[in-house]
Amino acid sequence: MTIGHGTAAGEKLTAYSERMERLLDDMDALKEDLKELKAEIKNDGFNVRALTKLVTIRRNRRTAEVEAELLNDLVLYAHATGTPLDVALPEETVSPAPPLPERRDAHSPGEDG
Repeated sequence: MTIGHGTAAGEKLTAYSERMERLLDDMDALKEDLKELKAEIKNDGFNVRALTKLVTIRRNRRTAEVEAELLNDLVLYAHATGTPLDVALPEETVSPAPPLPERRDAHSPGEDG
């Protein structure tokens, strides 16, 4: 593939660079919009960090729901086709074991008995 002014590759690169520039301009505009929104939230007396955390949690929950649906389909398809699966659950979905109760000896230090 020849790269130079007026070649197909050159025209493609020009189109990509112009598209990238437009997207970066759009991102800059969105960042400014978000900054203004956060200022408005703060001016209304709300905690911006707490609201940002809430939005993060809500977005992560949506992502988790999509992934769960995908896994359900995968298990269904594997079962239907007789394909065995070795599936390891992500760590955040596995509950840690509850802590063991503290063990107390009959004569703990500092106790008179």
